[in-house]
Amino acid sequence: MTDVARGVRRWLAAWLVLWLAPWPMPLAWSAPAGSGAGIENRVSRVAVLAYRPKPETAARWRGLVDYLNQTVPGTRFVLEVLHMDEMEAATAASDIDFVLTQPSHYVLLTYRNGLSSPLASLVNREGGIAVSQFGGVIFTRADRADIASLADLRGKRVAAVARTSLGAYQMQAFELLQAGVRLPEDAFVLETGQPQDKVVEAVLSGQADAGFVRTGVLEDLSGRERLDARRIKLVGAQWRPDFPFMVSTRLYPEWPFAAMPHVDADLVRRVAAALLSMPHDGELSDALGIAGFTVPGDYRAIDELLRQLRLPPFERTPEFTFADAWTRWRWPLTAGSLAVGALLLIAVARLSVINRHLRRSRQRLEQSEAALQTERDLFMGGPVAVLVWRMEPNWPLAYASPNIEAIFGYPAERMRAPDFRYAHCIHPDDLARVVGEVEGFLAEPARKTWEQRYRIVRPDGVTRWLYDFTMAERDGRGHARRLRGYVMDVSDQKEAEARIHLLAFFDDLTGLPNRSLLMDRLAQTLASGRRQHRLEALLLLNVDRFKIINDARGRGIGDALLKAVGERLAGLTREGDTVARVAGDEFAILLADVGQNRDQAGRQALSVAEKIQAALKMPFDIRGEPFTITTSLGIALFPDRPDETPDDILRRADTALHRAKAAGGNQAAFFETGMGESVARSFRIEAELRQAIVGGELRLFLQPQVDTDGRLVGAEALVRWQHPTRGLVPPSTFIPVAEETDLIVDLGAWVLAEASRIMAAANMAGLPLRLSVNISPRHFRQAGFVPWIRDLLAATGADPSHLTLEITEGLFIDNLNDVIAKMSELTALGIHFSIDDFGTGYSSLAYLKRLPIHEVKIDRAFVQDAHANPGDAAVVETILAVAAHMHLRVVAEGVETEAQAVFLRGRGSVIHQGYLYGHPEPSERWLGRWLAAPGKPD
Repeated sequence: MTDVARGVRRWLAAWLVLWLAPWPMPLAWSAPAGSGAGIENRVSRVAVLAYRPKPETAARWRGLVDYLNQTVPGTRFVLEVLHMDEMEAATAASDIDFVLTQPSHYVLLTYRNGLSSPLASLVNREGGIAVSQFGGVIFTRADRADIASLADLRGKRVAAVARTSLGAYQMQAFELLQAGVRLPEDAFVLETGQPQDKVVEAVLSGQADAGFVRTGVLEDLSGRERLDARRIKLVGAQWRPDFPFMVSTRLYPEWPFAAMPHVDADLVRRVAAALLSMPHDGELSDALGIAGFTVPGDYRAIDELLRQLRLPPFERTPEFTFADAWTRWRWPLTAGSLAVGALLLIAVARLSVINRHLRRSRQRLEQSEAALQTERDLFMGGPVAVLVWRMEPNWPLAYASPNIEAIFGYPAERMRAPDFRYAHCIHPDDLARVVGEVEGFLAEPARKTWEQRYRIVRPDGVTRWLYDFTMAERDGRGHARRLRGYVMDVSDQKEAEARIHLLAFFDDLTGLPNRSLLMDRLAQTLASGRRQHRLEALLLLNVDRFKIINDARGRGIGDALLKAVGERLAGLTREGDTVARVAGDEFAILLADVGQNRDQAGRQALSVAEKIQAALKMPFDIRGEPFTITTSLGIALFPDRPDETPDDILRRADTALHRAKAAGGNQAAFFETGMGESVARSFRIEAELRQAIVGGELRLFLQPQVDTDGRLVGAEALVRWQHPTRGLVPPSTFIPVAEETDLIVDLGAWVLAEASRIMAAANMAGLPLRLSVNISPRHFRQAGFVPWIRDLLAATGADPSHLTLEITEGLFIDNLNDVIAKMSELTALGIHFSIDDFGTGYSSLAYLKRLPIHEVKIDRAFVQDAHANPGDAAVVETILAVAAHMHLRVVAEGVETEAQAVFLRGRGSVIHQGYLYGHPEPSERWLGRWLAAPGKPD
């Protein structure tokens, strides 16, 4: 559809909305009719909601008023920038004529002051795409494993700019309500105020567990490098078709432009026409920071949202008068009223007796020691004991609950004796601290409570930890009359804390320091080495082929072997060195002070490595059976740079270890500077690529696939990276890095989502398009891959039968039965499968008869020289023969010359793909040309 056709359709829809189809809701009051007379030279006030400083808002929207003055003659438009409360007062007083505000505020003003149906809806530009809807985002820190779903926010602290904000509170509250969490009853709401950046700061700083912001805020902060996207994750994330960002809520129409009921109907129509005809691209829209206005959206969803949340104007229950009730239920109400009256009289009399009794009881309790009996009954036999001290010298006990003996070892009678001193129970090492804190507590008249942990020594010599919560009863001048303490034995808790500390810093299997403690000691050693100008070394050790031992002999034998290795390593090092178990069969040895220069330090570290390897080659006796192992070691000396961190050192040692293992194992390797530069480059690409996925820097390219006659039969979807400073980054730079991390999953998800959106758009245009998409083994093996892709296709409306997933033979190495089951599920949906780079694996033909495959793709390495190299020609002909026998399509990639194409045409029906028929192009350009002239790749 051309731009002209789209414009005509938009105009027709706009006029139909304005003239013939009032909104069928309580929101849709019609503007009063008028002849148009009397509006010449009239002043019309346009009120815009200010959610940022007024000068900033005025500067932004002044261009809109200027535009209306130019396009609507006879009326002078004036801009009024108002806060919410100011706009509500102005509409109530009819001091303004037109309103541009956020949708839920529009609903409120409409119910209270009778605004017109929306004349137009705002169109924003998000992620380079014009959108007339927006949504809300719920996010938390990436390390919050306890928050994975909306229901997990129950009892948490959530940050939002204000409860009046639609995109940064109300949308999210509505979604939580659907999940059974009602705000603010079920979670504490922290209102940060504008801007929404404050919400992000509150979550990252730990002030809040989760945050609510409007879509686009996180992406904007990330794009301006004010937010590391890796530090956050979305809760309840959803992908919405034709919307550039992930959301946690439904999408709602953007800000409406509406008129007050007193505005002349002719002026309303002319303003609506001006808004809808505003150019979507140009200086005006750029200056306003929008993409223009469009036909009004459906704001009934906002109405329903506010109703369910019981927010203004629906915060009150509907009125129902007594007269109505009396007319309908006169006799039942009379009888019920008499019955209720009698019950109330009885209840009042009863309550009067109870209150009189309670007053007397309270007076007696305040004047006597009867409360002590209540406490004794409450805590008898329980874990909490009660003590009451009189404010006399040596603080004698006035009361001790009967269960006190279980904690202190003394009977209650003995502790109440005049010669008993409580201080004698406190551990000598804690006594001075406790006495000092109690004296400080008593010296502060305003303080009511004191709490502390300290040790006591029982008569049998056993030491126990107590938690003591003490309250002071003070007179009118703040002087303490007595102290009442509640004490609890928390010795088991202290032991548990010590155990937790042990688990946090020591490996449970070997008893060696774990990775956390290693990193702490590495930081200390690094700082000490810099001060004293000495070199240290970190050795990473890996047991060669340990997986074979573990798989063949069982995990019990494997664990016993690792424990024995740890014990032997601990006996080989000096007192100041650290041996740690980093992960699995990997150990670390931190060597302090290995020399003053690099040569000396390198020799010392290598000597220790050789000593370790030799010692570990000696047989281990594991449950009566000898085991002999070899090890690989990676060595990194440090400090190497002034800004070096413990993570840098560990990464360099790990790189050296990989080098040793790649060389065959059973050897030690030093980290070399060149290796470090390569690793640093990979890590930089990984970090930037992670940002690129979130920040909208990825682009989808398409390359045509044609039949032997040159007719277009489909295309392959390819991902490209539009780097903000380095331009278009080739796939060979970032795909290998993504393959080594989970980023390949995110990349695959993005490509599949974009491909599905394109297929749906082409199908709606009446020109179905088949697309091929590469899917990595790591992505395919994800537990939820099948339901995810099923939901994606359903959400976008893409036809599964037009999608081909290209897989490689690496997918079949592990768990073939699971792979076949997943492929069969997807094939049942209509999805096709193609084996990419066919012929380069070692066992491709063995899999074909078991897999639901529809297509094979000949690798470009065979296609390039097949017309001139008999060996490559034989490989291609063999693949074609197997494919024909099994009724499989064949795609030949890398077709770049006419000679290659002639060779393939002479050998049957082969789909061609390569530069001869078209280079990969941006999907928008490729799709636009194809829709204009389908079937022509160029």
